[in-house]
This record gives sequence, C-alpha cells and structure tokens, in this order.
Amino acid sequence: MAQFGTGPELAAQCPVAPTPDGWRSWTDADGPIPDALAKRAQAVAAVLFVALGATESYPLPGVTTLIRVEPRVWGRDAQGNLVQGCFRAAGIYLPSGAVAGAGITPPETGVSKLISALTVGSLAVGIAATLASWGSS
Repeated sequence: MAQFGTGPELAAQCPVAPTPDGWRSWTDADGPIPDALAKRAQAVAAVLFVALGATESYPLPGVTTLIRVEPRVWGRDAQGNLVQGCFRAAGIYLPSGAVAGAGITPPETGVSKLISALTVGSLAVGIAATLASWGSS
C-alpha cells in the first residue's frame, strides 16, 4: 500500500499506475481540462474510501472520458508550486483513438461570446421584423 505525503523518499516508493488499456492520458494538445471534469476528478480522488484504481466515466460533448483514482509522484503545495512525493490523485483519460482535442469544446473567449450575442440579437431582430410584417399584412 502506498504511503502518501511530500518528500523524495515517498516519491521513490510511490507506485506508477500504467495507462488503462484502450485509453490515453489527457495532454496539453487536448486543450485545457473542462472545469466541471477537473472538479469531478478532484472530488473522486478526495473520497478516501474510493480505492486506488477505481474508475468513473465522465461524458463530454463528443467523447467520454475516464477518471481513475491513482497515486502520483507530484502534487502542488498550498502556494501552487510543484512538489515531489506520493499523492492520491485522479488521472483523466481519453479513448486511445481520440484525436487530440477531438470533441472537446474549448472555453468561450470574450470574442466568441460577443459573436454569439450579436448572432442571437440579429436573429431576434429578424424574427421581430418578420412577425411585424405578417401582422401588418
């Protein structure tokens, strides 16, 4: 059984979990992990009675991800710095055939929100004008 905590001696004894068959790790090429998925992964890993190796499916638009509770040889301290040790964490995986970024909707930027708002506004004006012209006929 792994001992969890900070330090090189704990990192040295921390088991490394192999990637599950048919899956690949989420990488930077896949884009940022959606906030809801990250929060769910943290919540699953935080429940101490959930055994190491336990998995949970998490659907995203176009793809289903896998969350697995596993030991990890790095973590973050209270200031957000990377630290060495053995930590209980959640790995996030995509199907091995998933193309980098496939089916994962990137977070909206200010520009895309503006475009969406203008599109909705334009459609609303067009619908209102059409209804007004039908009423006057």
